[in-house]
Amino acid sequence: MKTIAIILGFFIIAQLLGIYTGTVITSEVNSNPYVNELVMTSNTEEPMNAMYFILYILFGAVMMMLLIKFFKNYGIIFRVMEFMMIATSTSIVFYSFLRIGLGYEYSTLGGIILGLLFSGFRILKPQLKNTAAIMATAGVGVIFGISLGIIPLVIFLILLAIYDYLSVFMTKHMVELANFVVKKDLAFTVTAKAPPARPGEKEQRMDLGTGDMIAPIMLEVSALTFNPIASVFVFFGAVISMGIFLFFVWEKKMVLPALPPIVLGMIVALLLGFLIGVY
Repeated sequence: MKTIAIILGFFIIAQLLGIYTGTVITSEVNSNPYVNELVMTSNTEEPMNAMYFILYILFGAVMMMLLIKFFKNYGIIFRVMEFMMIATSTSIVFYSFLRIGLGYEYSTLGGIILGLLFSGFRILKPQLKNTAAIMATAGVGVIFGISLGIIPLVIFLILLAIYDYLSVFMTKHMVELANFVVKKDLAFTVTAKAPPARPGEKEQRMDLGTGDMIAPIMLEVSALTFNPIASVFVFFGAVISMGIFLFFVWEKKMVLPALPPIVLGMIVALLLGFLIGVY
């Protein structure tokens, strides 16, 4: 149960960090040219963007599996990928905090520098893995959240949940990918460990992929521009569904896709807000 609490704690921290960062970024999308460049679509309300984004995810998954298949013994390739991911995504989070006291020019420069330094420290200090994963998750979630309106994003998340289900139970490549990431101790998961329950047993361990934390941040950030209260409903829907999912996985001791229950929980919570008329 301790590992469940730790993982859920990581999940909640990532969500809160993503919401804070998203609040800063969304308030500056139309006024700050540096922030505006983060938006990946020309029309955030276009439903077809959901299809483009899912194709982007599929392409990334194929490329990652090919790298694992042919270059799995070349660890430097994956460390470089991790460095770039952490540096770019955490710079957005650092930027949002620097904006408390600095103009956007200095905050942008400071965010880039701090992102690079932090990513370098992650290489020197392996124990920073969870911190790096949480901060990177917040940054990536914000980019997707400001690039898709709430309707296209809901469509995208439903497609993503279907893909998650198929990749775990049908093609099983997500399980292979997760095992590789855990083996290489890459910052694409958060990890909780606990001593064995009984002497002679293995150390208790639980991992949660960053993608499972990014998805709710996307919707929380997108919902901010619609109604901040909607973002709160999405947050609680994500946390409750994640808690139930983690408990079920721990009890059953099996690998299950996290996105289907998380996406379902968020959509139900979002619709609940509509039904009771709070937004």
